[in-house]
Amino acid sequence: MRNHSSRNALATLLTAAVIAAAPPAGAQPKANPPMKPLASAELDVQGVVADVIESTRKEGVLTVRVRFRNTGDKPVKFLLAGSGRYDDNYLSAGNVKYTVIRDAKNYPVATPTDGGGWLEPKIAKGGSWNWWAKFPAPPADQKKYSLYLKVGPPIDDVPIIDKP
Repeated sequence: MRNHSSRNALATLLTAAVIAAAPPAGAQPKANPPMKPLASAELDVQGVVADVIESTRKEGVLTVRVRFRNTGDKPVKFLLAGSGRYDDNYLSAGNVKYTVIRDAKNYPVATPTDGGGWLEPKIAKGGSWNWWAKFPAPPADQKKYSLYLKVGPPIDDVPIIDKP
């Protein structure tokens, strides 16, 4: 019986803690502010903007994340990789071209394609879609690069952030 009342007391205490931590009635939850891009470019797809939101070099690998935003007035769909041609998306630094790293089965270490090797994001009006890829890192003396995506002009002067 004593064990049962200890559990009830603990449950009452936890409930009180949750209520005390809850925001006041009618308060709006705080949304995380959107991450400020490191670099951006309008693409050849009408209404789509590419924001580079991560560019980190660690242990010989450069991880790149891009947020594609639909700023247009209707949904959009575009081809980022077709028929397994992931290498249409690459970066260059110091006159060297870097393609996406491949795993032991020769698959790109990046946002997966469908079974046929196609990557065609569909973005709702006002929506966004994230893409990521891992590249061999440029040498430490290279602090910036240009990112080439199949769907638009190069995104130049993307800074590299070194991680220990």
